[in-house]
Amino acid sequence: MAVEVKTIPPIAPPMVSPLEELIKAAADRKERPKPWVDVTTYPWSDEEFSARYVRRANYQELYNMKETGEEVDELITLLNARPKARVLDLSAGNGRHAIAMALRGCKMTGIDIGPGPISLARETSRNLGLNVDYRQVDVRSISFEDAYDGAYITCGGLSDFSPADAKDLLARVERALVPGGIFVAEFFDAAAASPADLRTWRFVQAETSLFIDGTHLQLDERLYDSDAKAQVARSYVVPSDGKMRGFARCTQYYTEDEVRSMLSAAGFEPTGMAAGSAPGLKKAIAKKR
Repeated sequence: MAVEVKTIPPIAPPMVSPLEELIKAAADRKERPKPWVDVTTYPWSDEEFSARYVRRANYQELYNMKETGEEVDELITLLNARPKARVLDLSAGNGRHAIAMALRGCKMTGIDIGPGPISLARETSRNLGLNVDYRQVDVRSISFEDAYDGAYITCGGLSDFSPADAKDLLARVERALVPGGIFVAEFFDAAAASPADLRTWRFVQAETSLFIDGTHLQLDERLYDSDAKAQVARSYVVPSDGKMRGFARCTQYYTEDEVRSMLSAAGFEPTGMAAGSAPGLKKAIAKKR
């Protein structure tokens, strides 16, 4: 008796929607990431990423900052910068501060690791007829050969570095300044940190996406480590191809005393604190001894 054998096709697994994938990413995530170990920062040196971020980021909206002109006028006062003063802009980004400082008569040097922001800053400066010296380099490895009258890092930029890297950066800046030169460093204030975790998901249009060139669902997480005084921000992105991508960065929160101590160890004399360019930020002012 013949027996007919039929091959039964495998049952396809149920389709998982992008929203379900986002929820699963949050539910299945591993133990909390360790700041500056499991997470450091975005891939700023990647050409596509840095160009996209600079092209689409609305800095006023992202950080609720003061207008650039108002902030630069304050910087000039804090730096005691006179016409033709040689000023170093650390993490210069798209050049908005360096350009405004140059328009006010300062001789500017702008440093940034990202090819996107440096390219935009150079183009804008050329169009305005300004001679700003932009350098695409990681400030953590640069050896400054010039002598500057003043230097600054804005947008909470000191908090983009781990405590160890921040100490090294301050030492490098101190060596770059003339005696009596002034440094202004903006940082995230530990007193303003929110210890609560935050998780939100949203639909992001292609023209506003900071992470990919396309419309997508995005899950954002903010996790604060009270012991390290550091926040990890992670974004899970699910574009139309269904392949999830992840981006993360770390932000270090400092107390005023910690910043004063780091400045003193680097050879500065801390001279004061001022309000930052946005809520939760502060500026430390110091003079090279």
